[in-house]
Amino acid sequence: MRAGVFSLARLQSALLVLLILLFGAVAEYLALQEQRRTDAQQVRDTVESAAQLRALLEMELNAPLQLSQGLVAHVQALEGNTSAQDFQMLLPNLVRQGKHIRNMGVAPGNRLTYLYPLAGNEAAVGLYYPDLTGQWPDIELTIRSRKAKLSGPLQLAQGGRGFVYRIPVYLTDGKYWGIVSTVLNVDDIWRLLKQKAQALQVGVAVRHLNGGQGGEILLGELQQFQPPAALLALNVAGSDWQLAVWSLQPAVSLAVWFRLVGWCTALLLVLLLASVFRANRRWQQTSLAFEQSEQYYRTVLDNVADAIVVLNPAGQIHTFNHAAEQMFGYQARQLRGLPFQILFPQPPALEPGQGPQELTAQRLHGETLQVELLHTRIELQDQSLQVLLFRDITARKRMDRLKSEFISTVSHELRTPLTAINGALTLVTAGAVGSLLPAQQQMLDIARSNADQLMRLVSDILDMEKLQAGKLSLQLELQPVLPLLQQAVQRHSALALSCQVQLQLSAAIPPDLQLTLDGGRLLQVLGNLLSNAIRFSPAQSTVELRAVLSGDMLQLMVSDQGPGVPPDFVPHLFDKFSQADSSDSRQQSGSGLGLAICKELLERMGGQIYYQQAAQGGACFYCEIPLQGVAATQQERM
Repeated sequence: MRAGVFSLARLQSALLVLLILLFGAVAEYLALQEQRRTDAQQVRDTVESAAQLRALLEMELNAPLQLSQGLVAHVQALEGNTSAQDFQMLLPNLVRQGKHIRNMGVAPGNRLTYLYPLAGNEAAVGLYYPDLTGQWPDIELTIRSRKAKLSGPLQLAQGGRGFVYRIPVYLTDGKYWGIVSTVLNVDDIWRLLKQKAQALQVGVAVRHLNGGQGGEILLGELQQFQPPAALLALNVAGSDWQLAVWSLQPAVSLAVWFRLVGWCTALLLVLLLASVFRANRRWQQTSLAFEQSEQYYRTVLDNVADAIVVLNPAGQIHTFNHAAEQMFGYQARQLRGLPFQILFPQPPALEPGQGPQELTAQRLHGETLQVELLHTRIELQDQSLQVLLFRDITARKRMDRLKSEFISTVSHELRTPLTAINGALTLVTAGAVGSLLPAQQQMLDIARSNADQLMRLVSDILDMEKLQAGKLSLQLELQPVLPLLQQAVQRHSALALSCQVQLQLSAAIPPDLQLTLDGGRLLQVLGNLLSNAIRFSPAQSTVELRAVLSGDMLQLMVSDQGPGVPPDFVPHLFDKFSQADSSDSRQQSGSGLGLAICKELLERMGGQIYYQQAAQGGACFYCEIPLQGVAATQQERM
């Protein structure tokens, strides 16, 4: 007996030792795998950081190149017939827009003739590139290749070192015209790169690549281009660079914890029996808590005002709350297990991530109602459930329809007599019924002005009603931009003259630039902005319509020298019926719909509208329209 007990004890002891050794081996294996995973993760993080730094460096270096390309396009558009005034206007604007630009110059016939800023760079003015014996071979190769190239860092004639973008300019007839050069501040670029690297907790170094081999070190030291650093190639305007990135933080591995947990687990096996009893008690407590939670959930669900329907993974109705019973006329037990399509005359497609949908639902006896449906997914007990939240919007839709019909009817009914009134007043003021006394002429002019204002108000209300109802269609087609801008200015020249305001057009765009848009609606947008600017401008001031290209956008800016917009009203500028001065005694009239209509029209043409304080203290509204409709010839020039 004792021998049997002893043998069983030895067997149990051996089994425990075997289990300890087995768990220890598993722990060592997991620790080894965790160390490998940690090392691999650090490599992935370093490569990801290197990609971010490369993207940053390429973006910072390519941005000035795009500005220089715009200047080249300007020279090509003028077939080389440029003047000093052109560059005196363009160069300061480009330098201010660019980042890290030390100076920008133009060298017709390879002689640096125009340079901005001039202060500090006087020694470079008049420089003839063939005289630069050290740089001329590289410049000559750039000219022959007809491609932009980034060189440097180079020793500059005016002192210091910098990167230099050089773009050879060839006219449409193939004739070489000269070079546009942009000098970048080396220290600014390296400082930005180091700041980003510090934020990513990595080190960074940069060097030239000569035929795939390492060349001049631009940043860092040679030994930093060795493993475990991640090496990435960069190609910026014909210059081949190599970026080295390495982690500055030691890899944090959980291998030690894997070992500790593995070995401790083996020792904790002796407590397994006590844990079973404790787990049993906790299971009973959890079961009670689950029942209470289920009851609480059912109470909350049945007291929600909105109808809630929960679908199982098969798309069948699982839960139907009390509000849903009242809305659809069913009892929950009648629908449980049935497909959700029974609630719709035309079942919708339920897609993840959809926003609220307005649909037609169906009650028990076939009656229909308008509902707003919000569809979401939840994970519960390893099951993917769909939650349908219904809100009855039948009354709201009926009120919206009545409101739209009322506005449309009233506006149409007003437009007919207003047209007749306006025509009659025009005939009378034009002398169709005989000459008028000055006092009569003045009173009729006032009447006609107010009739025009009322006609514009009715048109604005009709346009807004059509936009909200989705009935306003745009005629999008490829159209030249400059004639539309000139037409907008011409239409408002009389208003500007009557208000003693000078109307000015500044278009820094190619004359044959074409975009896909609705020309009539763009004129409506510009008309709203120009008329607002003129009405709010003081006498003897200037209202400017300016057009520029910014990246892949056309920017149209209307600025004035008026009082501007109060800061507390700026967030409501593009709301319907919003006015900075809504009092009965306001000086300027209007419906408050013009800017809201402008915003809707521009968004339908793929654009946006913004407001900012003008440099001279007035208001500046600027529109951005994408260039996806630019003609192929324009894309090549830019």
